[in-house]
Amino acid sequence: MFVKNLKVPIILQKAEALEKRIPPNHPRISDLKSFIKNLRSGYNGERKINYYLNQIPPQRFYIFHDLRLQYGENAYFQIDALLLCSRGIFMLDGKNHSGKLTIEPNQMIQDYDGKRVIYENPISQANRHNLLLNYFLEKNKIPAVPIESLVVICRSSTELVISPGYTEAAKKVCRLSDLLKKLDGLYHRYNRELLDNKTLEKIKKLLLKKHTPLYTDLYEKFEISKTEVVTGVQCPKCLSFSMDYHRKIWQCPTCKFVSQDAYLNAVRDYFLLGNSSFTNMELRSFLHVPSSRATTYTISLLNFPYTGSTKGRSYHPP
Repeated sequence: MFVKNLKVPIILQKAEALEKRIPPNHPRISDLKSFIKNLRSGYNGERKINYYLNQIPPQRFYIFHDLRLQYGENAYFQIDALLLCSRGIFMLDGKNHSGKLTIEPNQMIQDYDGKRVIYENPISQANRHNLLLNYFLEKNKIPAVPIESLVVICRSSTELVISPGYTEAAKKVCRLSDLLKKLDGLYHRYNRELLDNKTLEKIKKLLLKKHTPLYTDLYEKFEISKTEVVTGVQCPKCLSFSMDYHRKIWQCPTCKFVSQDAYLNAVRDYFLLGNSSFTNMELRSFLHVPSSRATTYTISLLNFPYTGSTKGRSYHPP
């Protein structure tokens, strides 16, 4: 059963909201686009893995997607998917790279579109995560349990080359189409029940409690000023800014498209761009609503929780 479901990473949502609201000629736009491309590729790889995990009998594993756990004082390790059962823990690391991947004892090489990029050997990374998870469980007084890792190549079109004689990689790297077979083999290899239901429940609660989502200040990372962010309601048809509000409808001055709810994406962007609440004046300014009264009507449609009195009222996302 899925304990922690796969969701679009919040950092990806924030980066996409920022990308569409900074000028197309911004000096860091290409860096931001590359950042989004990498995040999107990683998420798509996890989606492919999730498709196969959905085919496993639900009673076999407790499944956690996208866990980020702390070790040491200010260091964390990320797990794409963790499968917990009474026989042990299996961790999956998805690789959604295109082109040709060559895995050698000291590195992984991607050759794609005439370019060569060197990455850390994913087996080394997986072994390190095994060790860190062992430390994490030991620190939290969890009995010793077998931990196995698999590196999953998510693109069927990716050419995979493993260095001759590199037997550890041959065992721990698999294509997505072989994932269920690999997991079934690991499950039956450890045929002893090592963890009782009480301990399993303790580990489940521990993993959820200790999961720490990654926070990245995108403004600082890409040297973008908040004053550079384009405000207003984006037209869902031609994607231009900013739609005009008139008598409870929104109209695009460029393509004349009319909508009653185009503002909803703008409100979502407002929070993704780093704002935790809004007042009537703040939302009016961001959406370019012509009057306080019209903004009050728009806020009433959102039905958001609020704090404070009428004039100083702040609204929060549900």
